[in-house]
Amino acid sequence: MHIRDLDEATHREFVRRAEATGMSLRAYVIDVLHRHTALPSLDAWLDEVRAIPPLPAEGPDSVTLVHEGRATPET
Repeated sequence: MHIRDLDEATHREFVRRAEATGMSLRAYVIDVLHRHTALPSLDAWLDEVRAIPPLPAEGPDSVTLVHEGRATPET
């Protein structure tokens, strides 16, 4: 597989990782591309996160929870 303008260090790392997984370079690169495109884009992910309603502010804060956890005897 030839990718124009790919620097030598990146190519060597792809070869190393492909060999470490027992895959050909071509199969490894295809697998990386498939896994990458299966993930949402950063903008899509941020939109999903922004759509989640905030958690209620009631209840103890994290400092209180840590103090309570440390005060509880271990079982």
